[in-house]
Amino acid sequence: MSGPGRPEGESLERKQDGDPKSGRDFEQPVSGPAYGLFFRVVATAMLLAVLAMAARAALQAPVDTPLGDRFGILGLGLFALAASYWMMIRATTTIDDAGIRQSGLIETKVAWSEVYSARLFGPPFARRLLVRTINGRFRFFFGGTPELHAAFARIVQRFRT
Repeated sequence: MSGPGRPEGESLERKQDGDPKSGRDFEQPVSGPAYGLFFRVVATAMLLAVLAMAARAALQAPVDTPLGDRFGILGLGLFALAASYWMMIRATTTIDDAGIRQSGLIETKVAWSEVYSARLFGPPFARRLLVRTINGRFRFFFGGTPELHAAFARIVQRFRT
């Protein structure tokens, strides 16, 4: 089976020592927060700033404005913002013998058998793993700990194209 951008007859199977699609490097799962402390602090500061601006806007509304008009749309927007913030703060990335998965607003997962290639992006304190699957889809995984960054580096070594 030829992949995108591969000459006819060249297989997607890796020609390295061992089977890179087995996940045997991660028999002991590596797990941690998806976003590092820096990003969580910045997100918290931004949330607090938006809440302060929303409170100020609600208090400055004319007195004769109905309460529902004052807080209806604003309340829905703040709820969506708070839910997104909570999911970002609670998101975790796990790498184990089955593959890579990240919880959050949208759960992302890739099995080892689906991985075609992997690359690292971002500055050293905020590494992201870009995984390209066999069917051509791209998935980003975020790592907020040095252990996850080291696991990302092992994955890139394993799936170097």
